[in-house]
Amino acid sequence: MTLQYQWQLADELPTDVKVGSDVYVSLGLFSYSAVVTLVYVQIRKPVFHQVAYAAEVAVIVIRNTMHQIEIRKTNIRAYTELVNMFWLGIGSFGGAFVLWNIDNVFCNELRALRTVLPAPLSPLFQLHAYWHIGTALGCYVSIVYQQYLRLVKLGTIDDFCVRRLALVVPYIDRRKKVA
Repeated sequence: MTLQYQWQLADELPTDVKVGSDVYVSLGLFSYSAVVTLVYVQIRKPVFHQVAYAAEVAVIVIRNTMHQIEIRKTNIRAYTELVNMFWLGIGSFGGAFVLWNIDNVFCNELRALRTVLPAPLSPLFQLHAYWHIGTALGCYVSIVYQQYLRLVKLGTIDDFCVRRLALVVPYIDRRKKVA
């Protein structure tokens, strides 16, 4: 851990709050997130936070998969959009997690590499920064996923569509009414 403890908390805890606050996540998972935060503040063991966060994400992945199976039976278009967002979110979080771990394991080597590289190339090896980019994208996609899921469950999805910024980042847009 390269940050002072209080800054490490500021770095890690927002992911717990985001994951525990999804629209379709139960009160139990939100409570779990709160308890993990309180325990982590007391025991100061990063491995505790990592395992607890992984368990929380696993529950959400299972719940979202169950929603997708249910929706596939009635609306293949909505199912396809949900699956695409699901894999983008999983890929963002997973890729970020891999880069973060590479940064943790090879921290000294990456620092040494950055000192010998030309200044414009040095930031490319700040792998912890990619962790933040990947988790931010994953959190954003999770929010859009939950919004889309809510529209499907309410039966109003035909009034909306998913568009993509830069062919990747999804957002929900209201369909134009045809007169």
